Formats: sequence, structure tokens, C-alpha cells
Amino acid sequence: MGACQLKSTGAAARVAVPEVRLRHHCRTTSRRAGPNAHHRSPRGCPATRKAPGPRRVWVRPAATGSNGRDSSGARSLLVLEGDSRVGVAVVRKLLEHGDEFRVSTTVSPEGASGTHAKALAALQVAVHEQNYEAAATARPDVIVSCIDSRRRCGAVHERNQVFVDAALELGASTFVFISSVGAGDSSDALPGPAKETMKAVMSDKYIAERYLSSKQGLDHLVLRCPPLNDIASDGEVGRPTLTEDPMAYGWITPAGVADLVYGCLSSDRLEMGRTYSAVDQNTIFVTNPFLRPLEAHECVPFEPTPI
Repeated sequence: MGACQLKSTGAAARVAVPEVRLRHHCRTTSRRAGPNAHHRSPRGCPATRKAPGPRRVWVRPAATGSNGRDSSGARSLLVLEGDSRVGVAVVRKLLEHGDEFRVSTTVSPEGASGTHAKALAALQVAVHEQNYEAAATARPDVIVSCIDSRRRCGAVHERNQVFVDAALELGASTFVFISSVGAGDSSDALPGPAKETMKAVMSDKYIAERYLSSKQGLDHLVLRCPPLNDIASDGEVGRPTLTEDPMAYGWITPAGVADLVYGCLSSDRLEMGRTYSAVDQNTIFVTNPFLRPLEAHECVPFEPTPI
């Protein structure tokens, strides 16, 4: 596979592994003590937690007329590339919460010829071309970027930058960028052969991450997703979770990504301006010294972030 090839949004390189049935893993938290308790599991896996840093909790903005909430109380939300595999799932999930969000979407340059264009067309959602005018028309308070490389190196940052700038100019309050595990400090989470194969694509996504995080006055989140699960159906949610551990790796479904996006936007305690890795706890993999599924007797190798 060429250095510029990427199969789907949020996908790092996919390495062939034997099909396995994964079971629930031991947890690093105690139900009785609560999710923030420190303890040692019965199998000797210590629970670890980073020292708490300064928290910047997102507070939902009040209605502002042209942006923010409309007369019904719903927030204007624009999904970028809603005709991508993850984009369709995100649009569908947010449309289920029409009392909270007034959803519109842009489509990729491929338009109706895209693989998932028919799935998007079946949804009752306003569609715009992917350009600055789309943001000017929708005047979103929230932008969720599902922009994918589409096998073109440099495509993600170039297209995402337009909407980051538009968000600032038009007064949007929140920008969520769906990136990939393998970008930035998560490069070592990739299986060995994938690091070099996906180097150009991950570098492009990391540039997009840095550009977003450099902008003052715009609350943002970066969700790094691992490869999409091709065994489960796209509509299966699984047990998606976020973590600040850049070494988390596994699979996730498009519906799982969408569930996390909605969870982030509806949360009143999640820290903004942060980068999180997303993974389905049913399909966690260990990548070193070789790629293998996490065994049932092993502890989850990262600390989940509650949302």
C-alpha cells in the first residue's frame, strides 16, 4: 500500500490479524469505590492516573442570534464530509438529537460518486458544498470535521484549515476534529510496519491538529481514532471510550465514533483543548513486541477518560 493510501476516516494502517472473539477485560476501576478510585486489581495490575492538570471545562454558550441556539433551543452544527464512512454515522447520531442540534453537512469533492453518498442522501439533512460559503450559510456554533485523506497526502490539513479559519471568523464556539491514532505522539502506538507506510498521511493529520490547537478563542477537541472495524457492522456501537494515553490501540466502529462525538458535545465535565485517543474496549490490541488482541485475563492498558 502506498504512503498516501488510507482506507477510511480515522484509520491508521490495518495489519492482518487472526479473527478472534474478544471477551470483557478486567477493569482498572472499582465499581464500589467509583471510577476515580485508586486500587490494585485482583490480578496485580496497578491502576495508574496522571497527576491532574488545570481543567478547562466547556460551558455551553448562550444563544447569540446568528450563531448559538435557534428559537427552538437547538445549536447549529456543521459536519464536514458527512458522506464519509464516519461522517454518515456522525450525522445519523446527531439527527437523533434534533432537539439539541440543528444539523447540516458538507460533502467531499467526490460528491455523489462517493462510496457513502447514498447513505447520506437517505438522511433528512441540509447538504452544502465543501467551501467557505457552506460555513457562512450554516453559521454553525459547532463544527465536527470528518475530513479524510481520500488517498491524497496533504489533503486533510488543506481542507480542514479553511473551516478552522471560518469558525473563528463566524463566531463558532467549538471545533471537533476526528484525526487518527498514529498522528503526533501516538505514532508509536501503530504496529511496526504501519509506521513507515502511513508516515505521510499521519504527518498531514498532525499538521491539521497543530493548526487547530494554535488558534485562540476556539474551544476544540481532537479525537484520534484507530482503524475502523470491518468485522462488526458500521451501526454497532460497542464499548467506545476515550483516553489521554497516546499508546491506546485497537479497532472502533463508525457508530462508536459517533457515540463519542455526541458524548463529548453533551458533556459538561470534559476538558477542552485536549487530544484524546478513541478505542472500543471490546477490540483492544497490544502492538509491541507484535500485534495481538488483549487477552481476557489482561487489564485494559490505559486509563479511560470519563465523559
